[in-house]
Amino acid sequence: MTTRTGSSRRTPPGVAAAALLTCLTAISVAPSALADTADDPVLDQRVGAGEAVVREDAVMSDGHVDVGPRLLDGEWTMLARDDREVPSVWREPERTVLHLADAAVLPAPDSPDFEFLGVEPGTPLHVVPQTQAPDVVWLGWNTQDPQVVDVIDQGATLRLDGVDGPGEVFVFLQEGVTGPPNVLWDSAQALPQELWMEVNTHVHANWVFTEPGTYLLDVTMLADLTDGTTVEDQSTLVFAVGADTDPDEALTAAAERTVPDTTGAATGGAAPTAGGSTEPAATPAPGAPEASPPSANGGSALLWWAVPAGLVLVLVLAARAVRARRARAAADHDADGTR
Repeated sequence: MTTRTGSSRRTPPGVAAAALLTCLTAISVAPSALADTADDPVLDQRVGAGEAVVREDAVMSDGHVDVGPRLLDGEWTMLARDDREVPSVWREPERTVLHLADAAVLPAPDSPDFEFLGVEPGTPLHVVPQTQAPDVVWLGWNTQDPQVVDVIDQGATLRLDGVDGPGEVFVFLQEGVTGPPNVLWDSAQALPQELWMEVNTHVHANWVFTEPGTYLLDVTMLADLTDGTTVEDQSTLVFAVGADTDPDEALTAAAERTVPDTTGAATGGAAPTAGGSTEPAATPAPGAPEASPPSANGGSALLWWAVPAGLVLVLVLAARAVRARRARAAADHDADGTR
């Protein structure tokens, strides 16, 4: 798999543009306005303050899910709202696989507007559409948690920090059937990249993957609060793209890696590991889940570090033994010379 990461940067919020829902040119359209979800019955939803958080692995191959911020025990936290259950529940993104099988395959449009995809027209692509399609997971984002609405100033930012996958990833909105796509994320370009989420909105976009396989998207959700403070939380969006891509393997891949720290010392909670990535500080934030036991790969990493240390010890002992034998031989030679 290829990995593309970028350094941290914080930019002012952009202007949220109005968008009409479409899925490339193959799905029927429905109206939507980013600034006012009440105008679109498809996107009109209410998020309850007491919705449960489920901390377990899950695979979603259809149904509606939004990533978004919540305040858990006062801690800014990025989660994924699973709307397949009634009432809806929130899940940890890095433990939620979005599986795109054959129903998600669409041909690349034959239009200059889509040259940014970097593929020939008609090339099969795996697509999470803006409009809900049968048997395809419908991924969006919302900033509708009541506590979040009360404390954020204007909106929040969803930042793409890195992509680990076999192909490229694109996220874009399209205004009408014939309007040009508004590209929000393009993994072929320099990272990080940001998209803006207005407060108290619910939005969906097209997510396009050029190759089958496992994709891990390192993301950060940031916001300025009305009290003048800034908050952020890092997570990983996990995709199993293609009917032959095993969602369980995608979960394992996500569990065995660490989200790169793009915030530096400002977060006060990350330390570099041997591989150059970062791991959370030993003390968890209030309300955070308990740390998981070390993975099998983590144990292997420790073993690899232990091997050189063992070799050093063996070499030292061997050198001492050689010196001792030489000293004894020299002493025997001197004794023979005096006889």
